[in-house]
Amino acid sequence: MFNADWVQRFSRLIARHTGLLIRPQDERNLCKKLEQRLLKLGLSSPSQYYDLLRLGVENPLTVDRQTSASRREWKALIRCLVVTESYFFRDRGQFELLRSRLLPEILVKKRNIAAQEGQRPQLKIWSAACASGEEPYSVAMVISELLSDRDRWDLHIVGTDINDESLAQARRGDYSAWSFRQVDASIQRQYFQRQGDRYLLNPEIRRLVTFKRLNLVSDAFPDVNLNLYDLDLILCRNVFIYFEQAAIQQVLDKFYHSLGMGGYLIAAHAELQSSGSHRFHSQLFPQSVVYQRCDRLEGQGLLSSRTQIPPRDCPAPPPAAPLPVLPRPSSPLPIKPLTRPVMPLVESRGSLEVENPHWRQAQRHFEASAYRQAIQTAERALSQTPRHVETYLLIARAYANLGEYQKAVYYCLQALEIDSLAVGPHYLLAHLYEAQGNINRAKQVLKKIVYLAPKMPLAYLELAQIYRLEGDLRRAQHMESSAVKILRSLPPSTPMDVETQLTAGQLLQQLKHS
Repeated sequence: MFNADWVQRFSRLIARHTGLLIRPQDERNLCKKLEQRLLKLGLSSPSQYYDLLRLGVENPLTVDRQTSASRREWKALIRCLVVTESYFFRDRGQFELLRSRLLPEILVKKRNIAAQEGQRPQLKIWSAACASGEEPYSVAMVISELLSDRDRWDLHIVGTDINDESLAQARRGDYSAWSFRQVDASIQRQYFQRQGDRYLLNPEIRRLVTFKRLNLVSDAFPDVNLNLYDLDLILCRNVFIYFEQAAIQQVLDKFYHSLGMGGYLIAAHAELQSSGSHRFHSQLFPQSVVYQRCDRLEGQGLLSSRTQIPPRDCPAPPPAAPLPVLPRPSSPLPIKPLTRPVMPLVESRGSLEVENPHWRQAQRHFEASAYRQAIQTAERALSQTPRHVETYLLIARAYANLGEYQKAVYYCLQALEIDSLAVGPHYLLAHLYEAQGNINRAKQVLKKIVYLAPKMPLAYLELAQIYRLEGDLRRAQHMESSAVKILRSLPPSTPMDVETQLTAGQLLQQLKHS
């Protein structure tokens, strides 16, 4: 019934409307699906079916019975053609990059913009081709972990797909065990209620995500009505591998204009490597390549020192503070626990000292190891003095002592947004690296601290320890000698550590007997 000519005509029509590429090896399967639809509709020839489908493509704005029938049939055909495969936290590396690097940076940026404008901070994320919703719900879980003040934010997480059946399941939040393969069982326990062999997502997470039907190729966006504009992040993964090249370029252009300046696009690994030219600036991270809109970034974006040389219209900003690759919240630390991050005593760089009763009370809670109370009280202090570096650092230290590392990083970043040269937040980040055994990154941060505070012996000593572990005895001895020289230049009673009150004289004695 479907000769080669008809197969080609249907393939071109499908690609035109949906972007889907029908490869030669897919043609036999396509013929079977087209024949099934003809039988279902009671049609006798391919030309009748082709004319029915063509109506919806050529008359997208027409409202009459025939075009409505065409659109209904497209929905039925699409259910036969598209792949709806997905599962929670698919590609752990990319989700680790979101949790430990991209989202904390975006949240800091958005919070500071909101503070300057006197408005609530806003975060806008789009999961394009979200299938049955596992991807946007996974993002919502990460956001809920990162934001202790979630109720103060305007959060917009939108999931779109071309398949109505998949969207219906996404809205129900109803999943089988197959959606949790390669996912830690603690995710099920924390966010789902089991009913027989099904898992129902908690309403608190479900309410964070809105689902809409959208055809990436045929529908227009940016779209104000769907809130798909000025976005901070778009995830469109395992979609472009099914698209023809012209559709890829078309969708990428629409994605670019839907993002805000500095916004990110994440695709699946190697999905866009052969997509030809596009306007995004590519950044290579250990976990993934990401794509950023930066045509008018004006030096305020989120480009890191690990990026490639930016294009002419994307000026390079100052190097960003190195960020740790954090463990998943449910996972134990792989090397050693961070029981108490040592904090050096360094001169303040002008961060405002405030007479704030909440700040003083937060300090007392922290000193009493009442870390949850310290966090709550410190957040009240921030409502009065939002640019107080020491308050952000106290919250970060409290979260670090509670083992909630991603939140500790988030508040360190907020402190560094206010004062990028502050030593305390960098020092805490170095200890977070060390706690995970991430020696190379800890070393990078400590080197930066030595540059920022050249008379801080603790940083030299920790670098010496790292070099010794690496077998670089020459550098280790050089760092130790530098530390000893600094300690001898200080009065013996000079305190070195805010927690133990270790003095320069005591530290020097320890080094002599080590």
